[in-house]
Amino acid sequence: MTACPNCAQPMRAHRFRAALTAAPVEVDACPTCHLFWFDGTESLALDRQAVRALFTVIADSARQDRRALDSALSCPRCGKRLAFTHDLQRSTRFTYWRCAAGHGRLTGFHAFLREKNFLREPSAAELARLRELVRQVNCSQCGAPIDLARENACSHCRAPIALLDPDGVARTLRELDAAAPGSGPAAGGGDAAARAAMAQAMLDSLTASERERHREGRRGIDLLAVGAGALATVLGLWMR
Repeated sequence: MTACPNCAQPMRAHRFRAALTAAPVEVDACPTCHLFWFDGTESLALDRQAVRALFTVIADSARQDRRALDSALSCPRCGKRLAFTHDLQRSTRFTYWRCAAGHGRLTGFHAFLREKNFLREPSAAELARLRELVRQVNCSQCGAPIDLARENACSHCRAPIALLDPDGVARTLRELDAAAPGSGPAAGGGDAAARAAMAQAMLDSLTASERERHREGRRGIDLLAVGAGALATVLGLWMR
């Protein structure tokens, strides 16, 4: 059992087959703190079924109150302090906390999606549409509230508003299939209709979440968690 480096509560273990090896991958998740723990290089060994499952983990976290992150986090394996690290995947910058002894790394949900190139900033038209549908969102990086009527970035951590990118998801799934021949066609593949369905599912989920927020009196919604839930549903249809 892995204890969350932030809240010390047991993390939930999720087992997946690996894209390149016969040994399974076990990813630990803390939905309260929005954190994944990857032993070694596990984040590089995920196949498309695992990616879909982690979308669901991220989506389910939207219904829980998010716990703020401590300034000092320790490795759940050796207890040594984790080093905050800036990294680059292609042209995408993201961050995580790594164990200097090589035991693994702690990655926020937002950073995981950035690393996999699943995020993009909304266009002016998309931002205008968001403002029609939603009044307030929670920053997907730090959890602070963002008033969409006045802001297009978090005033606390300066992270810009980001959306899940259906094209980026489809592209990554194709790459995962290329790395693991024989696994079958990727969800949607090059099918523009599949990506359009993903985008529409996110819009529908966003509208439903805003209604739910008003009904339950919640502070705001997490755009990435909403999008992850919609994509997990659509990807499940394409992967059957």
